[in-house]
Amino acid sequence: MSKIKAANGLKGTRLVPGTKLVLPGAKAHPKRRKARSKPGAQRTVRETIPAEVIEPRARLASENLPTEAELAEAAKAEDAARPAFDPASDVPGTEETLKDRLLRVAQRMLSVPYRFGGTTLWGLDCSGFVQKAFAYLNRDLPRSAREQFEVGTAVEKANLSPGDLVFFRTYAQYPSHVGIYLGNNRFVHASAREKKVTIDSLETPYYVQRYIGAKRLLFEENDVRN
Repeated sequence: MSKIKAANGLKGTRLVPGTKLVLPGAKAHPKRRKARSKPGAQRTVRETIPAEVIEPRARLASENLPTEAELAEAAKAEDAARPAFDPASDVPGTEETLKDRLLRVAQRMLSVPYRFGGTTLWGLDCSGFVQKAFAYLNRDLPRSAREQFEVGTAVEKANLSPGDLVFFRTYAQYPSHVGIYLGNNRFVHASAREKKVTIDSLETPYYVQRYIGAKRLLFEENDVRN
């Protein structure tokens, strides 16, 4: 008791309610420190964006997107800018065999875009290209490579002649690709791989493995187109 009195400067034993006493020998409780985040620890920061900022951002995003009407007008302008193209133009009309005319027309269609199911000069698939080329000779061919393989006379590969149709199995077990033979083991076709009408070699491994035969539709060398 005497130690407590001495530590607190007390003379008597009476205490006023609420008096705080110092107890000799008692350990002081350490102050609690706020926990510090470790390096690399993730903290979530929530940012409140005012409505007056969000609205202009949304409006700007919508204004940058073209409307359907604008897209349609752009497509029309692009089509109008394309030059008129006639593969049969500038092809001599006299003393020219149908084979010669076919080869000229076919090669004038080089670089026309490939389009699966396409039958126009804006885009052609392989059989559409062959059908289109023969149409300039006033010859009607079936639409698909499979059907085109059923017409004409079969020709051995060693006896191929310019103007013959060459057929391949590509994505199916039946004839699924066709081109027009040019001579010197070259043929012109609408290529899905090249995405355009192009010239390839029959000696290319890809086509060697897939070649299945050829058909001849034009026979008479003196069949002249006037």
